[in-house]
Parts: sequence; C-alpha cells; structure tokens
Amino acid sequence: MEFPTLGEHCQNEECKQKDFLPLQCKCGKVYCREHFGEHCTSGLCEMAPKPKDVNLKSDDEIFRCSSKGCKKGNLHEMLCSKCNKHYCIEHRFHPSCPEIDDETMAMKIEQYEAPRKQFHEANKHLQQKITENIRKAVQSSAKVKTATKIHLMRIKQKALGPKTIPASDRIYFAIKKPANLDMKPVKIVTDVNNVELIETLTLDPDLKDTVPLFISSKWSLGRVLDSICDTCNIKNDNNKLGDAKLRIFRQLDGYCISPLKMDVEMNDLISKEILLEGDKLVVEYISNSVLNDLDENSHIFLLS
Repeated sequence: MEFPTLGEHCQNEECKQKDFLPLQCKCGKVYCREHFGEHCTSGLCEMAPKPKDVNLKSDDEIFRCSSKGCKKGNLHEMLCSKCNKHYCIEHRFHPSCPEIDDETMAMKIEQYEAPRKQFHEANKHLQQKITENIRKAVQSSAKVKTATKIHLMRIKQKALGPKTIPASDRIYFAIKKPANLDMKPVKIVTDVNNVELIETLTLDPDLKDTVPLFISSKWSLGRVLDSICDTCNIKNDNNKLGDAKLRIFRQLDGYCISPLKMDVEMNDLISKEILLEGDKLVVEYISNSVLNDLDENSHIFLLS
C-alpha cells in the first residue's frame, strides 16, 4: 500500500476492516463509523457517549434515530422539517409525521405557497403591461395592420421549413440572422415603470435581410430555436458548455422572448400576443452570465 500507516482497523469482532477515518471511544477502542454508533448504543461501555434525544446539546452525546425500532445513532443531528425530531439517513425521509395533522400541514403549505402566488400575479401583470405598451401603436394604426398583413402574405410565399409540419399547424415569421458570433449587449428591466412606450411605429413589409420561414404552433420555444438555426444555418451551441447562448428577440422593440423558459409553447406565446404571426424576429447571441443573473421577474431588451 502507498500509505501503510494510515487508518486503523475497526475493533468490532465481526468487522475488523481498515477505516481511514476511524472514531475512537473514550475507552480507547477504535471503530468504523457504523460500529462506533453500535458501540455507543449497546450500553456495554460506561465511557461511551450516551444516546440522547434531539434537544440535548452536549457534544459528548450522539443523536438517536426517532423512528420506532431503529437503534442507529449519529454524531450530527438531522431534523425533520415537520416534527423537528432527529432521524438517521435511512429514515429521515419518513412519509408521515404524527406530530402534525393534515389540517395543520395544509395550512402550512398554503402559507409557503402564498408568496409564490403573489409573485406570479405580479409577474403576470408586468408581462401584460409590457405587451400593452409595445402593441399600442400596432392596435391603433390601420396602416400598420395593413403592413402586417402584406408582410405575412409575402412571408408565406417564400417561407422555408420542415415539410413534415401539417399546413394547419404552420405559423410564419421573418428571421434576421446574427451578423457574427459576438455576444450582443442587453438591458435588463424588472420595473414596469422603466418600460418605454412606443408612440409611433412603422412596419416595413419588405423581407430584405430576413429569412421567411414557418414552424409548428405546437412546438416549444427551444425546439423552434433549433429549427430556425437548422433552416437558416446558424451556429447553435445552446446544448454545450460555453458563455454564448442564442435567444430570440422581437425586431419591433428588441424584447427577448422567454429568456429562461425554453419549454413554453408557441401557441401560448401567440395567444398572449407576446408574438404575432408575421412578426420579424431577431436571433442573437447573448452572454450566459446575463441569463444566470435573471429571475422570473426580469425581462431583456437588445440595446441598439
């Protein structure tokens, strides 16, 4: 062996295996972790640490499992989050707890869920406000509506995409490819009051510098991004380690479509008018560190 003097043999008669991190009792005997607990709970050694319940504080004593019939002890306490009693590793995830009835547990769960529900409501309001501000000019301008229809018609005439998608499921967009592999600067918005209103807007129905394509309305955003990259020949390393990640933005305002949740379905984005069929979309690289700093209440905009 490379370190022949390292560790000691367990003095349990049925074990005697060499342990590199042995535990020594005050009586001088040395045991592996498993048999040290048995030695302490056997009652045969007067100098061994005495078993104790959870709330005792002496470091000389061990923690005994509260599960009925279990005699295992631990040097460190592992408290059940429901009844605050100590359990060994084998029994720490016990399915029920007699100390708390179903009514009390339901009340505690409701208390824990309340902040999450409040957050989702606030986030929903923020998203609706952003959509309302951004779509304001589109909904009020007959010229813009006409331009959008012409734009969609031209996209359908030249659109590329997987032929396996049924015609009834196809939705159409114009895609602007990234000019290079550089990561683009972005602005993070968490406060609805920081969203700039779009008072005037002109949509250009020309498809210049874009690739018209179709995808399935039933796909997730992540699958859509993969399909766009395949159709437009865009380098996509989203499934690999690295700092550069691809995301989809509206050309209208530079708004990033669901930067964190790539499993959201296109049907959902269309129904909430986060996307409109015929939109011009921009695919760009952004830093993964930006994404790691986001929470569900944050929104990203491309800086022009």
